[in-house]
Amino acid sequence: MTDLRRDISLFVSVARIEASLHTDRLELQRIPTEIETIDRAIAGFEARETKARARLEQLTKSRRDTERRLREHEDHLKKCRTQQSLVKTNEEYTAMIKEIANLEKAIGEEEEKILVLMDEIEAVQKETATATEALDVERAKRLAERKTLEDRSAVLAAEVDRLTREKPKILAEIDPALLKRYERVAVRFGDRAVTRVEHEHCGACRQQLPPQVAVEVRKNDQFLTCQACGRILVHYAD
Repeated sequence: MTDLRRDISLFVSVARIEASLHTDRLELQRIPTEIETIDRAIAGFEARETKARARLEQLTKSRRDTERRLREHEDHLKKCRTQQSLVKTNEEYTAMIKEIANLEKAIGEEEEKILVLMDEIEAVQKETATATEALDVERAKRLAERKTLEDRSAVLAAEVDRLTREKPKILAEIDPALLKRYERVAVRFGDRAVTRVEHEHCGACRQQLPPQVAVEVRKNDQFLTCQACGRILVHYAD
């Protein structure tokens, strides 16, 4: 193996590392967004459950208040009927009859309200139970998805760290003159200064290469660059 072939072989190793780094970093960038989407989904289910519980509490309070008013009206009615026989004038008797009638009407209205509230409470209780069940199921599912993403993020971060430390070791073995050319390209493209040819296209910028260049790259015995983006071109299989 000539020195140039050795250097190109090293550039192939660099290209593999850079391709992996690029892919891993892109995935690492996406994971927080995916986690945020999961958190929003959980928050949505929690909000629905909270809303259902708040509605149930509101209805339950309304029923208690209505039942309290009903008891007050019933107590008042009982007193009025007790006092009815004690009135002495027609005016007082008429006023008492009117008050009793108003109380009886109010009692009827409160009783009707209680019946309506009972129906609403029953419906909301079912809605709350459904929301709680859905929340429990979805929370468990989403938290499992979140844990998978967090674990994946940790694995990717460790792999990025490993590759980032490995890359300089390989570059240090490359001929200094070629390394300088690599560094000039790296200033522009960072972790994608070397790329393989894919179906006669630059693997990075996707520019189609002249047929002869694509053929020469496959030999991995020349220092060749993409005429469009300037990246170093190498050949390797998956």
